[in-house]
Amino acid sequence: MQIKWSEKKFYVLSIGILIVMFALTLLQNFIRYRNHSSYSVWISIVYLSISIILFIPVIILTVRLQRYLKNRFSRGYWFLIMLSALGILGLFYLLSNVILHSLGYFDHFVDVEYARYYFGREALYHLILIMGAAVFVQFSKSNTETITVYKGRKKITMPLSLIHWIEAEGHYLNFYTESDSFIKRERLVSLAKQLEPEFIRIHRKYLVNRNEISATEKDKRDEFLVLKSGKRLKIGQSFKPINW
Repeated sequence: MQIKWSEKKFYVLSIGILIVMFALTLLQNFIRYRNHSSYSVWISIVYLSISIILFIPVIILTVRLQRYLKNRFSRGYWFLIMLSALGILGLFYLLSNVILHSLGYFDHFVDVEYARYYFGREALYHLILIMGAAVFVQFSKSNTETITVYKGRKKITMPLSLIHWIEAEGHYLNFYTESDSFIKRERLVSLAKQLEPEFIRIHRKYLVNRNEISATEKDKRDEFLVLKSGKRLKIGQSFKPINW
């Protein structure tokens, strides 16, 4: 299963869901509490606006964190997602508390009544978005499926799936397939971000196609990644351990 949505579309959908949640919750609060003397529509609007506006950068950072967890700890991905989700909700509660306190709504930085309000309903909405982001990250493809490279002066567009590994050499990158090599002027660190999670960085000079990895080997103090073609690439000290 592969999700073809871009991150931009996912963020737009997430914001749309937050807005719908805002409207429905505001309507529900009005119907339920409109006859209570302590109820204020304005306070509900402020609380819910914080839940929407503040959570937009949170969901973006959440997706980046989840991509990191997927790349580095793929086997324990969902366990770490649950732990990080609890941490994200806790941090969001504290951060929104501080903002509301600075606006004069609370006397203290941690308000018990707001805790009941947030964890009674808003936290559930945010948890749904966090888990939706985790599913998106788990099954999404790399933003790039083909890449433009050069053979001499000839410009070629080729599928990334054909590339076994990429090696940095000066200001250029060498792209190696099963039987040929190509070149492109680009920085490895920039390309690595574009090609994750299908390609992983194992060395300051090497980027490797996950699907081509066969095993890892140790030779004294050095560790190597072995590709299905038999090619051995040294793993950099700062890139260990390699989770593939």
